[in-house]
Amino acid sequence: MDILIKSFNRVYYLNRCLYSISVHLKNFSGHIYILDDGTPNIYLQKIQSKFPNVIVLKSDNYDKKSKQIEDGNYKLPEIIPYNFWYDSALNISDYFFVLEDDMWFTDKIDVSRLKNNCRKENIALLKLFWVSNTKVIGDVSIKNVDNIILYNPIIQFRNPLIFEYIYTKYNPLWKKLMSILGLYSFQKELQYYTIYSVAGAIFKKDYYLKIWSNANNTINEKQQLIKAIKYNNKNKVAFGRTKKEVVKTGFISSAFPKYKLPDFSIHDFNVTLNEYWLLNDELFCSNLDLDIDENEIKRILKLSNKSERYISQWQYWVLNFKEEFQKMGCDI
Repeated sequence: MDILIKSFNRVYYLNRCLYSISVHLKNFSGHIYILDDGTPNIYLQKIQSKFPNVIVLKSDNYDKKSKQIEDGNYKLPEIIPYNFWYDSALNISDYFFVLEDDMWFTDKIDVSRLKNNCRKENIALLKLFWVSNTKVIGDVSIKNVDNIILYNPIIQFRNPLIFEYIYTKYNPLWKKLMSILGLYSFQKELQYYTIYSVAGAIFKKDYYLKIWSNANNTINEKQQLIKAIKYNNKNKVAFGRTKKEVVKTGFISSAFPKYKLPDFSIHDFNVTLNEYWLLNDELFCSNLDLDIDENEIKRILKLSNKSERYISQWQYWVLNFKEEFQKMGCDI
């Protein structure tokens, strides 16, 4: 099985991801593709020197974005390279891992056995992590296979037109009306993710290409959920998860700005950590059981002459980021 890693300007996390692959994946003989959308080349060169077997692919926006980052111009176009991700999956293995650069493995995986079981059970999606949120992994187990649990997906409406009618309108009054009628709730919407995931999972290639087909370069998960519903209706496939989470994700940063703060920029933060990583890469792989130590991050920011105001706003940023997931039922 091959591995696709979506990457953008966080090599300190990407290093951690690749290191965890070398530590935890057994009987892995596939290719590792880094799908990069703008990480400056100086960082990617070091990644390739440390992990010479990885294959770096670059998006159409790579040159523009990497040049802006190198120039300290962080007004980056918020273009999601969906088509790049789709095209990168066309000619790889029939089952493959999809990770974000801020994800890493935390436990041993026998890739060969996992691949054979995915094929045998015709699994469309095998989740490796769900941030302890049971709403997105089904509440009824239908079969145990080795270290895999196949579950019954929870889908309120299997008709994609009904889903679109109820869940894709963003008018608050409409949602309130649907809630009063018992047709909409955030929890019911979240359960559709039992058949969908952005990353941190193993995908059947046919399924992945169907849900990412004809995507424009904007975020629209509702349209992908509709495609996932259609695929599930037309194909006799299984959905599952590993018995326990074997992947974790980080919460100290993101690839894109989320909150406007006067003295803090997430792009500047990522560049600061990337620069520190160039000379001190061992720090970011020291403990795969936990996220990168926030006290260490504070120390790095101080060494990089960031103000106390900058640091406090970063901490406020992290708090808000974590709360987003906690509100969805995740255990951070």
